[in-house]
Parts: sequence; structure tokens; C-alpha cells
Amino acid sequence: MIIPYPQLKKIMNKTCEIDIYKTECEDIMDIVEKKLCDLFEVSYKNAKEENAKTIRMRHIPLTKGFLSSMELFRAIIEEENIVADTIKKYVMKKIPGDLPLDDYVVNNLPVITGAIFVIVGRIIKALHEDIERVRSEHIKEAKKVLDYTL
Repeated sequence: MIIPYPQLKKIMNKTCEIDIYKTECEDIMDIVEKKLCDLFEVSYKNAKEENAKTIRMRHIPLTKGFLSSMELFRAIIEEENIVADTIKKYVMKKIPGDLPLDDYVVNNLPVITGAIFVIVGRIIKALHEDIERVRSEHIKEAKKVLDYTL
């Protein structure tokens, strides 16, 4: 798992005011993993078009909403004692392409990853304002939105 279930449960509750169980957590993990690959596939293409030797933050297609979610995650990363190095190592294994990542990108991998979790939660909450507990159908809806937008 990218983020241990108990921590992710707290993060989703604090950032999105939703509750998730372990089964749904695993489904969200799969989405986040896929979206990270998609994000860095585009980043790789952007860097290649510039003939860059490394993938830099400017190559990553981060929208204003994505950046806002990064800040939200960054604000709770210390509060929840999230081990950034564990996330970093996990994500480094999953990123496609043969260009190395700039050190600044590597250092921000946990926040980029966490932002995708927050975005999934925010989508679910936006579609179902009164939701208390996430169900698999909510995650499927969020995945569709992400597939169209990220």
C-alpha cells in the first residue's frame, strides 16, 4: 500500500469528510497508482519534447485544483506522521519512462501522490454531499471523472 490504511482513513476524513473501509481503500489505491502512471507518462512526453535530461515540476500537468489538493495534503502530512520516504520509494518503482526525475520532483512525490488521494475524496464528496461512508460505486464514479480529467 502506498499509504497505510489507518493513515489514509484519517486523511480522507480530515480533508474530505468521508469515511472509508479497507476494501474501498484498496480500490482507491489502485486508482491513485494508475493516475500517477498517467501523470508521469504525460510528464515524460513533455520533457522529451523539450529535450530535457530530467523530468521537472513544469513537465507535470498540474492544474490549479491539483495544486490546491497538494497544499491540503502537505498541511496534514506532518500532523498524521506520514512517512514521506516510504511513499517516495513506492512511487519511484511505478513511474514509467527512462528519464530521471529532478530532485525537486522526487522530494514532492509524496505530496503529488497524496493530492491524488485527496482529489478522489473531493470528487466523491462533490458528487455525494451527504455521504458518510464511501462505497465501491462512489469510487467507480470518481475514477470515471479522473479518467476524463487527469
